[in-house]
Amino acid sequence: MGDTHYDTLGVARNAAPEMIKKAYVALVKEFHPDHAGSSEEKQQEYNERLLEIMAAYDVLGNADRKAAYDADLAGAPSAPSPRGKKMSGMPTKSGDIETDYPVSMSIAAYGKGRIPMNVAGEKVVIKVYPGVRRYRIENKGVPVEGKPRGDLYVNLKVIPEENWEIDDTTNNLICHLQISPKVAENGGTLPLTLLFKKTIKITVPAGVKTGDRFAPPEGKGLGILSPKKKGNIIIDVEVAKKKGLFGLFG
Repeated sequence: MGDTHYDTLGVARNAAPEMIKKAYVALVKEFHPDHAGSSEEKQQEYNERLLEIMAAYDVLGNADRKAAYDADLAGAPSAPSPRGKKMSGMPTKSGDIETDYPVSMSIAAYGKGRIPMNVAGEKVVIKVYPGVRRYRIENKGVPVEGKPRGDLYVNLKVIPEENWEIDDTTNNLICHLQISPKVAENGGTLPLTLLFKKTIKITVPAGVKTGDRFAPPEGKGLGILSPKKKGNIIIDVEVAKKKGLFGLFG
């Protein structure tokens, strides 16, 4: 990866927003941990690359943060950009370690037993709970003279999923769905493949238009399965203008 967020995403500094997003989506797919195979070393590499890619887009994909970042680069063009925390962890004076770890949106929403990882050269196992993004593991930090061993703090970073996003306020899962003008006008039922790859049929109310959101009864309780508050599936509608477009239903 390069010294700037632009180098990380492989785009020019004058790249249009759509080109930045296109490069980001392509890199997320390329370095998704699912493509790393069974090699722990390669999984580690993909995780770290993915964290840098996500950190770069977090800046360049936001107009205000991008403008501030560009101003910083103009003032100090040779200065390296800040990166996401690597899986090696960042020890503090207290002996605690703070680190990030990328997880799929499905794991973030529904949990998935235990995730093994290497932090600061030591193997640890995190038990992931639905909707919980930050974990503290006692006595897995680094020793500090005259003090007890520090703790490990792990922040789960959600890998983006095409057409899906998480609403952290409501615990809902938002699905951006393109439908045909006929279904939008008359309503009907459509197949919807969930994050955990199960396909259900959802009911579309008649008269929806682009920008509308609705909660199909079939998606109730299928958002983030947090023990405190279960979310739902919310459909964000885009009515297609032409037939044959990718993602068109009905």
